[in-house]
Amino acid sequence: MKIYEILSAVPALNKLSGLDMPLPEAYKLQKLMAALQPDIEFFNDRNTKLIKKYDGKGKGAVEYPEENRAAAQNEFNELLSLDVQTKISCIKIAATENIKLSANDITALIPFVNFVTNGEK
Repeated sequence: MKIYEILSAVPALNKLSGLDMPLPEAYKLQKLMAALQPDIEFFNDRNTKLIKKYDGKGKGAVEYPEENRAAAQNEFNELLSLDVQTKISCIKIAATENIKLSANDITALIPFVNFVTNGEK
């Protein structure tokens, strides 16, 4: 799994975690989010270091001087493409009318959540 897949899913996972759902599903969702947290923290730490490394003024600005932009973008893309070895299993959540997610949310959740309808297991 690539780190960008985790980062892309964070807003949708947060939205999903704010919904009322049966206790077993809520518990599994919380465990999933906790399992992803070290990778999110790793990304945030490395991204902060990249910003400081390339900003040219030592202020941590996100706009890099022209001479640093290509190198900064390359390292950032490498960070986003990093394969992470997070041990997670896809969780099942009942798809109900009470769950309001966008198509983008569902796409971001595909590696993590299997939405099941009535009768599916």
